[in-house]
Amino acid sequence: MRKSIRVLSVMTAFLVIGALSVLNQAFGADLNGLLPGQVTYPPTSSDEVQSANPIQLRIVKEAPSADLPEITGALSLSDAVQAGIKNNLTLRQSQELWIGSKFLARSALAKFGPSASFNTLFSTSSLNQMLFFPSDTTVASPPMQPIVKGTSLSLSFAGTQPLFTGGRLLGGYRAARAQERQSLAAYSESRISTALTVKETYWNAAWTESKLKVASDYVKYRQWSSNNMKIRVQEGKVPRADFLREEAELAKARIQVNEAYRDFNTALLNLKVALAVNLGSQLALRDALEYVETAGDVSTYLLEAAKNRPEIARAASKVAEMKARKLVAMSKYSPQVNAYGLGSNISGSSPDGNANGRLGGFIGVMGGVTLFDSGSRLNELRAANTAVRQAEIAKQEANLKVAQQVSQAWIDLDIARRNVQLAKDEVTSAEEDQRLIHTRYQVGKSIALEDFDATVKMFQARLTLLEAVYKYRLAQARLTFASGSL
Repeated sequence: MRKSIRVLSVMTAFLVIGALSVLNQAFGADLNGLLPGQVTYPPTSSDEVQSANPIQLRIVKEAPSADLPEITGALSLSDAVQAGIKNNLTLRQSQELWIGSKFLARSALAKFGPSASFNTLFSTSSLNQMLFFPSDTTVASPPMQPIVKGTSLSLSFAGTQPLFTGGRLLGGYRAARAQERQSLAAYSESRISTALTVKETYWNAAWTESKLKVASDYVKYRQWSSNNMKIRVQEGKVPRADFLREEAELAKARIQVNEAYRDFNTALLNLKVALAVNLGSQLALRDALEYVETAGDVSTYLLEAAKNRPEIARAASKVAEMKARKLVAMSKYSPQVNAYGLGSNISGSSPDGNANGRLGGFIGVMGGVTLFDSGSRLNELRAANTAVRQAEIAKQEANLKVAQQVSQAWIDLDIARRNVQLAKDEVTSAEEDQRLIHTRYQVGKSIALEDFDATVKMFQARLTLLEAVYKYRLAQARLTFASGSL
């Protein structure tokens, strides 16, 4: 029974000597003198973590992703966000799609202007007849050219200018512009999503680094404890089995450090991927896990979301696109009028019989309107009206989802903030209990196990506080995302 109590005391001492040193840096508590008779040593620093890291990724020139930029040194959260926005590959693809949509909108606008072409026609015919050329509209008569008996070669320059289209060109342009705005909204959405991913991976790396410091301090304590036990075995105060048990615990502690390094390096790897930088980059974290108060209330973030969330802008642009396509459908009830010009040279047979080798031309206006199409235009217009109503409902749904996301993010943040305050109260109580019990232990009124137990509870309270701050920073980042900000 006494051996079990002593082993438990040794194990709990890790919690005091190890992780409290990390929390001492994070929250400024004075942890000196918590354990009587224990060896003091400086807590594990970030530099020690980096220098002792057994995993150093190196990417050879021929390896995948070797051409990505490399970042070295300490990186703050804001710097990480900016680097992610600059380099993230998914975001860059979204940006290219947006740029391409702008050119398509310009293409739709160009259809308002004139167009010209050079045409050749060689024909051999046994009869005088008429050739119909296809047109780019289904509601106007196609242009025609006479084909005369015999062989002829025509070289012609032709030009056309739309005069009246009933809204067909205008609707097409408005639809293209709406699609451009949707692509911009998709790019903005990818942008704030990238910022959120970078923040989440950054804080996760900071959290795993803190736990790695705890594990490293535990090894330091176990090394001291094992050496101390070895001396006691040599003095004949304890059996050799106790020393072997301490050595086994030291080996377990080192395994824990390896596991912690795995988690830390995985977190750094995820951060590098989010930043789209060379995986061999030697990164360090400049910002520590600290509580930062959030300004404003839920109404503030709801108003920000109404202005900034790209989903809302995209849904509104979708409504505009469907209305533009409805205008195109309505234009098919209107006449289509175009001005045409033609200059040609005919060799061989000609309509009047004496135009061989002569230059000529004409300018004319041609229009047409569809009289009957078996209900094609009517049903197309009905479908366009349905698409408009669907887009308007989708816009309402987008507004509702955004409001839900902001509200849920605020709920999560508020609970995380309350948990931080409760964890601080728990730390205050645990520190006072430890102080009293430690004082009693020094005057012989309390046993060592009680002193260890009180110190462990204080460590657990501070570890709970550190984890609460981590969750709070994540909730803070998600609220910023929900409001449409970086």
